Amino acid sequence: MPRAVYAEWDEEDVADWVDERPSRRLRRKRLPWFRIVLMSSCSIAGLVYFALEREQNGRPAERAKAVPTAALLAPAPSWTPLPASGPVYSLANAPGQMTSEARQHADGAREDSLILGRFGDFRYAQLALTQGNAETAGSFYIDIVRRAARSGLAVAHLGQGRMIATKFGPVEAAPLTLSARTEQACQAFRFTDEDSAFAFQGWLCGSVAPDDAQVACFIDGLTLTGGSNPSLKAVFVRAERNRTEACGPAARTASVAVKPPARP
Repeated sequence: MPRAVYAEWDEEDVADWVDERPSRRLRRKRLPWFRIVLMSSCSIAGLVYFALEREQNGRPAERAKAVPTAALLAPAPSWTPLPASGPVYSLANAPGQMTSEARQHADGAREDSLILGRFGDFRYAQLALTQGNAETAGSFYIDIVRRAARSGLAVAHLGQGRMIATKFGPVEAAPLTLSARTEQACQAFRFTDEDSAFAFQGWLCGSVAPDDAQVACFIDGLTLTGGSNPSLKAVFVRAERNRTEACGPAARTASVAVKPPARP
């Protein structure tokens, strides 16, 4: 009789009966909770990962926002031009047009420039005179190169230096060749009086390079016409006492006179 009953069961009934066993019912009840726990863990791990990633990526931007943008300010120029006024210096018996300009250093030093003629003229000269300690002096070559560059010129050659006697005392001089579109033969010179913080440098040019006597007389023609600096006045008073007859009025005129080139 039981066999007949069992024989009437179909496969679905057998499967239901097997699934109703205690061990199967326990597995069926635990499996959904396991999936829920697993999925929750994965979700939490993913959220934590994305949160950390967002925090790391967001920190540089926050730092960039926190740091103020630095203002780019150009440094103040060392030299500033001074308004036109009466010249402090002059050149005795200087022929032709002579221009002057002045500028002041941030440390208080003053520089006056005297320019006689133009580059390429038969007699062209430039003289820069400084009162006060403005910049650290370089070598003779460096100082002349800087001065030439400021005038839009280049130093093609600077020869061996030597000392020449002037009313200010020994002055360093050297043969100089300036160049732009053409070249011109010159004599460069430089003088420094550390006790009075007075210095000058420049060049004297011509159709041919001036000789030592011409350079010395050109420098001796420098006079003080303005300024109230006592130490500067003392320098020129002492210089006038040291003047020699070699650079009298006729010699000073010859040193700056414009001489046309000889006809072929």
